[in-house]
Amino acid sequence: MPRGAVRSVWISVDDGIPQQVKDLAAEHKAIRARRSVAPQWRTRGLPRAQASEVRAAWLEEVQRQQKGGELLDTQDAIVEFGVREELRSRGWDHDWDEPPAMAWSPGRWIGSRDRGLDGFPERLSVRLDAALATRAVAACWWTSAPAIRELQAWRDRHPGITPPRYELDEEGRARLTGPLAEYVRLADKITTTGTIWRAGVTLGLAQARAVLEAEQAAKPTVTPGN
Repeated sequence: MPRGAVRSVWISVDDGIPQQVKDLAAEHKAIRARRSVAPQWRTRGLPRAQASEVRAAWLEEVQRQQKGGELLDTQDAIVEFGVREELRSRGWDHDWDEPPAMAWSPGRWIGSRDRGLDGFPERLSVRLDAALATRAVAACWWTSAPAIRELQAWRDRHPGITPPRYELDEEGRARLTGPLAEYVRLADKITTTGTIWRAGVTLGLAQARAVLEAEQAAKPTVTPGN
């Protein structure tokens, strides 16, 4: 079936990640080209109507393989597969109530903390299935909502205290006491959409590499002289 509506997503990632995604998608395009010449997908010599049916069936097969992680020939497919897997691993791959408008705000969620001084130096742009993106945002919002409300109340109680801006290591956490320790404890309960998108990139890249390795292992060995 044709792909439905999509939603553009910008993902902050580590250095080199966008190029890795691009390179693996290109290698999977070569896999797609090889698979497309299988006998069942050939249209040469067929009547127009039958050839059209074969091409439509091939496109449907490509979409099936993309969703199943068997063919990740676009940057979108790599990340989309990974996001689905991340939601599944968390038990979040089910229907949720519609997230509020504020969940889609481009601003940072309360409780968000920077990775560190270097942050994430690059950005990756992909278009995800709109229903999947909505599910991810809703899952992040509704699982984080209790902690978000508590952090809002924390700010009301402690207007003069500046919470930690960056992620803390174990030693940094151990030094915190009182209200700041409470803030970090609550912030740990918040899952931002960026966390899910980056996990999706990681899982998608891993799957794309695994498919390539399997393809290479399946290639027949050519013995010299034969």
